[in-house]
Amino acid sequence: MKHLAFYGLIFLIACSNNNASEEKQLADNSSTETKSVAASAGDDIVGEWEMVGFIGDTNDNLQIDEDERKNLKTPSFKDYMKLNSNGTGLFTVARMEGRYEAKPKESGGKPYLTWYDKANGPHPMGTIIKVTKEELHIKEPGGDGLFLWKRL
Repeated sequence: MKHLAFYGLIFLIACSNNNASEEKQLADNSSTETKSVAASAGDDIVGEWEMVGFIGDTNDNLQIDEDERKNLKTPSFKDYMKLNSNGTGLFTVARMEGRYEAKPKESGGKPYLTWYDKANGPHPMGTIIKVTKEELHIKEPGGDGLFLWKRL
């Protein structure tokens, strides 16, 4: 249930008041820092996504098998993520503005998705395992489950 606490934290951050100087600082930083962010994960992740739920990877193969898909745990809220090609986007129910990075943690590794809020605070999302026209699979940080997102 770590993922529910994580999304609760994100919601609280999204609802907090940010001052104009933080917004200006983010705008100044994001234009230079995020121009090639999507390229490291491929343009496949660019778009609008809605969380379908969480699936435990019971056989540790980093894939969502049909038997595992039957045990999908749906969230009690509709989580949203919009990833733009320049690395900016919106995240969560409150559609929190910020930026993202999708970079391998190690050479040759799969891209790791990190969300940065307006105050440039990092929120680890997990490792991007699979992207199709319809779905995005992200392995939870430090766990054995996968978040399932559908493309809108």
